[in-house]
Amino acid sequence: MRSSKTVTLACLGLLLSALPAAGCTVSRAEGAAQECPAGQVSRGGTCIAADTAEFTERQVAEALKKYKLTAAMAEVWVGGERVSAAAAGETMTGFPATTDMRLRIGSVAIPYMTTALLKLVDEGKVELDDKLSRWRPDLPHADEITLKMLASASSGYADYVTDKTFIADLYKDPFRHWTGEERVQIAVSKPLVRPPGSGFAYSHANWVLLGDIISRVAQRPLGEVMREDVLEPMGLTHTAISSKAEIPAPVLHGFDNERGVFEDATYWNPSWTVAEGAVMTGTLEDMAKSFAAIGEGKLLTPESHQLQLTPVVKVKGTAWFALGLPVQNTWILQNPSFAGYAGTVAYLPSKKIAIATVATQGLGSTVQNASSNVLQAIAGHVAPERPLSLG
Repeated sequence: MRSSKTVTLACLGLLLSALPAAGCTVSRAEGAAQECPAGQVSRGGTCIAADTAEFTERQVAEALKKYKLTAAMAEVWVGGERVSAAAAGETMTGFPATTDMRLRIGSVAIPYMTTALLKLVDEGKVELDDKLSRWRPDLPHADEITLKMLASASSGYADYVTDKTFIADLYKDPFRHWTGEERVQIAVSKPLVRPPGSGFAYSHANWVLLGDIISRVAQRPLGEVMREDVLEPMGLTHTAISSKAEIPAPVLHGFDNERGVFEDATYWNPSWTVAEGAVMTGTLEDMAKSFAAIGEGKLLTPESHQLQLTPVVKVKGTAWFALGLPVQNTWILQNPSFAGYAGTVAYLPSKKIAIATVATQGLGSTVQNASSNVLQAIAGHVAPERPLSLG
């Protein structure tokens, strides 16, 4: 979930073994030998910098001080193998942050929804060109907006998180439970930001509507669809679904200054964020695993997998939006930031590299999503030929 300007709304080092100065030779599964250049090591079938663990740990530690964070952490996985994990700072005063802690994952769950949608496409139950009016003829412009437009953030609907009344109500009572219909009505009461399908216009209403349609087509609650058809097949054992405030232990606390005072926002109600049934908590490991599964098309036919990752509308610069996720320089991404939590997860299919980073605001923090800065640095180190620009 992207944040608006007003609503900030989405140390262990696993050291690599010593290498000879000239490089290394590692046997692949099929028996062929893989030569890595000097200073690199093979992990998960990919050659990466031998000092990845140390570099990751250094980036996390430096970010904690540079961006005045309460906590920062990162993990790097290659070919399903974790090659580095680092955490710095505290979850609460006197309690160190650790990489196994649970946190709100926000928009990381959006491509889980588009995965569920594409599974329905594979089953012949819907088509991406189906109109919203098939399910919600009551909504304005429903006969112009397709499922693909919802999934690619190009429906043109306004974003309810930019509505002044919504923001005031959210800040007045951050423990309030918001229904999906309340939020959709705020969005559709505004004029279209742009004509449907004409370009990128991020709106949280897209994800609320998409979740509603998935549930209707599957004839099951969205949470059940997410758990049985996406989370469990991906092997995400540390990801939980709840639109309420609870987070399974161990908890990484989030801190926020949006209401004019620095406060613990961990248990603010997250129901306003995406569709009920797609509001989730998870870990760095599950974030990385899930994007590897999405990047490899683990749950989809080759045709639907290609559709999910193919850029649809340009965001800015070299960034595009595919179905439920940004794409930049062939990396697939998500970068939630809300209620003091900030995270970024990215996967590079060509090298099977997954990176997940998290940052929690500290007193005096000025960067909205410092985790993106950390991930950008790590990505440049492990895949310099595919740099990211997440500023």
